[in-house]
Amino acid sequence: MNEVFEKYYQLLEQWSESAADQGWISRREISQLRDIERQQAEAIFSRKGQRPLIVAFFGGTGVGKSSLLNRLAGEGIARTGVERPTSQEVTLYLHSDYRLGESPTDLPLEETRIAYHSDDRRRLIAWLDMPDFDSVEEHHQALVQAWLPYVDWLIYVVSPGRYQDDIGWRFVQQRGEKHSWLFVMNQWDRAEPVQLEHLRERLRQEGFRDPVILRTSCRRAVPGEDDFNLLEDTINDAIQTYGLELLQQLGVQARMEELQRTSSTFIDRLEAYPLKQLEHAWKEKLSQALEEVAVDLQTNARLLVQNLPEESGLPWRRADKASRELPGRMQPSALLGEIWNGRVDVRAADLADELENLLLQFELPREPFGSWLQRLRDDPKREFMLAAETVCANTLLRPGGSLQRTLWKLAGGLSWGLPIVAAGWVVYHLVVRFYQGTQGTADFLGLDYAIHSSLLILLSWMLPWLLQRKLKPNRSQSVAQALASATSSGLNRIQTEGLAVLSTAADSRARCIADLISIHKGLQGQMESLATKLPWSR
Repeated sequence: MNEVFEKYYQLLEQWSESAADQGWISRREISQLRDIERQQAEAIFSRKGQRPLIVAFFGGTGVGKSSLLNRLAGEGIARTGVERPTSQEVTLYLHSDYRLGESPTDLPLEETRIAYHSDDRRRLIAWLDMPDFDSVEEHHQALVQAWLPYVDWLIYVVSPGRYQDDIGWRFVQQRGEKHSWLFVMNQWDRAEPVQLEHLRERLRQEGFRDPVILRTSCRRAVPGEDDFNLLEDTINDAIQTYGLELLQQLGVQARMEELQRTSSTFIDRLEAYPLKQLEHAWKEKLSQALEEVAVDLQTNARLLVQNLPEESGLPWRRADKASRELPGRMQPSALLGEIWNGRVDVRAADLADELENLLLQFELPREPFGSWLQRLRDDPKREFMLAAETVCANTLLRPGGSLQRTLWKLAGGLSWGLPIVAAGWVVYHLVVRFYQGTQGTADFLGLDYAIHSSLLILLSWMLPWLLQRKLKPNRSQSVAQALASATSSGLNRIQTEGLAVLSTAADSRARCIADLISIHKGLQGQMESLATKLPWSR
């Protein structure tokens, strides 16, 4: 189960780092995961995979924890007397088969007194006497906190005068689900039966369904009322009933449950983001702001067109030719640069601020939207030009509408085609009448024919030429048309990018949730398969 816990911890850790990088959770929220204890008791023993059940005496100042350990061992292995009421070290009493190995970095074994024994009846249990948790020495509290994650079974020792100390109960509340528990009312010879009932009621309030409370007295035995012999028997019976490995797993199971609760918290956090509500407000704000930008650009475009020199026509070139063939001031970048001024930059920056305020309003993270918002704030003109410049060039190189260009081409063709046809018709009749005149069957054509033929040829050229001239766009019309098309395309690009950010953010969140649900379901499956009713757990 340790390996299963470590596997899912790493999976959740990797997920949380990725989600934090994307902005869906904060670094502060990752601390929930960091707070889950990862310490494994196997790490402190030299024979990996084999260890005793670690049972710790835990309690406040002067309740007699060391005396209990000395009475249990039958010798003075734990320091008492002048060293008390605040122990200066941890005492570990264990069988010589279980030798300690390399100390984990967070566990101060150098401050732990080790006492080995060879009693095979106690081989499966390592007894631990911890410093007083309520000591005025902060270091003593740190020793307790360092050892707690390695403890399987906690024996909470109280005395008639100290069983309601708030500090002790805070520890119980924090550690309740992470250990098996026994409760000892020490110095029982000084207690009243009602105090035992008060203690039992308090434990039930803390969530212990059927707490086991033993009565002991290490100053003098009280015949018939001292439960000291049951202290070790209770734990040995549990080992025989449930198995050593199962009892060792309670802490790991509790950590698995913490992982599951943490993943559930993360799922709730991500699913709570109101992206649907944001989408409506985002689109409305983006559309409204870009309409205002469009008005500014159109105004600037009209002023630019009015100040252009009146030159008739632009060179008609193929749309695939480079825009560098246009005159310098007619380059798309030059024209668009003149209409995109500082005022438009300010409007774009204001739009970025307004959209960011929407994120704050809906309590959404900035990071999934931040890259695009930063580009909009820093260089909106670049986003605009990426779409507008090409459209502007193509429009300038192909002025007018498609119908106008078709009629213009048709008029151009007629301006030389009709005169040729008319001239052919005149020449044909001239040759025919000349032949007939030589044969004496008709008169030769005269001056009137020559005048009218010339007028016919002139008209067949002039009318299409005038039509073509009329259809040919002038510079102002072409620039105005190009700027209008370019403005529409450039702003459409900004709007499309702005809407794409919403879609990308939604997809990013959906992937995060899907990955997290997969981890959560895996944890849930493991918990269901490993769920076992353990003794004296909440």
